[in-house]
Amino acid sequence: MVWDFILYLLYGLAFFTLGVAILSREIRLSELGIARIIWLLALFGITHGFHEWLEFLEHLSPTIKTPAFSLFRLGVVSVSFMLLLYFGLFINIITYYGDQALKTTPRSVKAIIGFSALTLILLTTYLDMGTGRATVTRIFVAFPGGLLSGIGLMLYSRTARTFSKKVAVNFILAGIFMICYAILTGLIPSQVVVPFFHIKVIFFRSVSAFLIMFFTIRALSVFSLEQHELINERLLRFSQSEKLTSMGILAAGIAHEINNPLANVSLNVEMLKDLTGDDERIARKLKAIERNSARAAKIAQELLHFSREKETGLEPVDINQVITSSCNLLQTHGQGPEINLNLQDVPEIDGIFWKLEEVFINLLMNSIDACVNEDSIEIESFVQNNTVTVILTDTGHGIHEKDLFKVFDPFYTTKPVGRGTGLGLSVCYNIIKQHGGEISLVSSEYGGTVVTVSFPVADGKTMGEQAGER
Repeated sequence: MVWDFILYLLYGLAFFTLGVAILSREIRLSELGIARIIWLLALFGITHGFHEWLEFLEHLSPTIKTPAFSLFRLGVVSVSFMLLLYFGLFINIITYYGDQALKTTPRSVKAIIGFSALTLILLTTYLDMGTGRATVTRIFVAFPGGLLSGIGLMLYSRTARTFSKKVAVNFILAGIFMICYAILTGLIPSQVVVPFFHIKVIFFRSVSAFLIMFFTIRALSVFSLEQHELINERLLRFSQSEKLTSMGILAAGIAHEINNPLANVSLNVEMLKDLTGDDERIARKLKAIERNSARAAKIAQELLHFSREKETGLEPVDINQVITSSCNLLQTHGQGPEINLNLQDVPEIDGIFWKLEEVFINLLMNSIDACVNEDSIEIESFVQNNTVTVILTDTGHGIHEKDLFKVFDPFYTTKPVGRGTGLGLSVCYNIIKQHGGEISLVSSEYGGTVVTVSFPVADGKTMGEQAGER
């Protein structure tokens, strides 16, 4: 009796601790897909732990085993296994379709999955009501639910690996013992004594429950690592923004100081042309001076664009029109990579058309310069969570990893001397920030670059609201 008391106490406590540990985590700001469904596993742990204590109470006091008590216990265990089944289904959806899968999955699909699972649970509970034991529920709900949850945790380790290999290992081990628990609980009756060990199966269930709790709690550190990474990223962006602001103030002064002598140079060159007559040698020298002064003037003009403060007068802008216009303007660029557009119907954003056009012309020019005729460029636009996102992908030569953090710095360029000033992406960064947007760049030295630009929807309105206004 003492042994049973300790066993059931620890068995229920392991699951109850699992549930409390998950619910006590601060995961509201997490972007990980598992953060949206982990509460299902937490509620499973709490309800299933409570059920094990009810079962022990039944063993401790046989007189309490009335039809009403048995029905109540059956209801508790059915609810716990229902939560486990839902967790198993959803974590596999996230694993196969990405962390944003639950946001993008149509409600009708979610409703069908939820209704089918609920129907199965109600049916198995009804079939078990005659005996008061959850035999059918364990086979048709607990086993598949535990199996799907275990497989999902193991596969989700691939996402966790981006944060830490140790966290990924904990997900794998939690998944393995969840599968063990699914077999021990779903397929093997509680009265069975395991051969060779001569120990009831309840002991191995308890061990599995403890190991699930232990490794899952260790795996939850993925949320802390994610928050740490997000904080570092925001600090880096803040530092970048501060640096660009300081550079903008400096650039404005430099540009104005440069423009005055350049204007004087241009005037004197025009005068010298009239004085030199037809001397070709002097004409070539003057042409070189004129060409280089024009280049210096262009750099000064880009410095002024870079340093310009935020402008007022934002208007609703269709980002798809901006992209199409930018592509049309570059049609005269000559032969180059094929540009494919995959533009979805997106809501308008608050912006300045010509400045946004400048952003996409700069981005497209960079992609074109990085590509050869056999390469391709794809531009995709879509809306998600009141944010309009544009993804520009090219298959050209990429950027070395050590240079990625410098691409938005003024005067940094990978182009040969004379082909780039290094201010294009800095200007883009500044304009996008003025519009309240974000820009990120992913590339590899082995080829291919992906630029993601996102803007808030105009006035925070959804696409449906904008369509209604039209």
